[in-house]
Amino acid sequence: MTLRRLTLIAALLCSALGAHAQSVARRDIEIPMTVKGFFGESHIKLAATEYRPEGDGPFPVLVINHGTPRSPADFPKTQDRYARQAEMFAKHGFLVINPLRRGYGKSDGPWAENYFSCANPDYVQAGLETAKDISAALDYARTLPYADVQHMVLLGKSAGGFGVLALSSLNPEGVVGTINFAGGRGSRGPDDVCNEAKLVDAFGRYASTTKVPMLWVYSENDHFFGSALAKRLLEAYKAKGVDVRFEGVPPYGSDGHAFFEGRDNAAIWVPMVDQFLAKLGLPRHLQ
Repeated sequence: MTLRRLTLIAALLCSALGAHAQSVARRDIEIPMTVKGFFGESHIKLAATEYRPEGDGPFPVLVINHGTPRSPADFPKTQDRYARQAEMFAKHGFLVINPLRRGYGKSDGPWAENYFSCANPDYVQAGLETAKDISAALDYARTLPYADVQHMVLLGKSAGGFGVLALSSLNPEGVVGTINFAGGRGSRGPDDVCNEAKLVDAFGRYASTTKVPMLWVYSENDHFFGSALAKRLLEAYKAKGVDVRFEGVPPYGSDGHAFFEGRDNAAIWVPMVDQFLAKLGLPRHLQ
């Protein structure tokens, strides 16, 4: 089926479902986080955006997690890049939280996700640091009277996708599913990943303790984490028996790593996510 036809179908479904879509209240929030260090604890705040459906709830929770620019100079420029996607989920019944992790945008720092050496990267610990920030967003949701904290879903793109895999390896209470768009770490240039074998090993380490069902989406022309590498990452999870549904999607622009951001691409990924959410017993029909 062509992208044009998929787009048309999505538009028709959107029209048909529009009467059922809810209005969304958007607000900027601050998520408290306690960071333990050599000299004790520090209390910081993560900048975030909350998207709340109309009504009293309780609403299932979706936490969306951003990627990491290749250049550290761009970290402070990071913003809420997924407002359109967040509103899509919120209009159909999810309470959506989109946090900025330590060292990004207006969140407190310092940045904590360093894997240090390209030759011998510590991907496992870097991902677990990312997981701490995402976990803080879950803790924030648990304080909200309108959040259904027994039905929470993690969604991440790129380094955010890697982070939700890391957190899922800890099987946090209430998390019932994880969606990974183009997850990974270590891309320092097009089709150039620091020590791919170590990245595959990190995926296997996470997989060994993961019990959460997952949906993964990778584009055929992703130049951060290409198709051959994505297959190796998937095999690391399959070898551990994790319930992963993998979707390889068509090329997008000059680099499919930006697939999730592409407006027309919702026609492709929405049916995949709908099917996954239905499996979890959660709201669907996101168009």
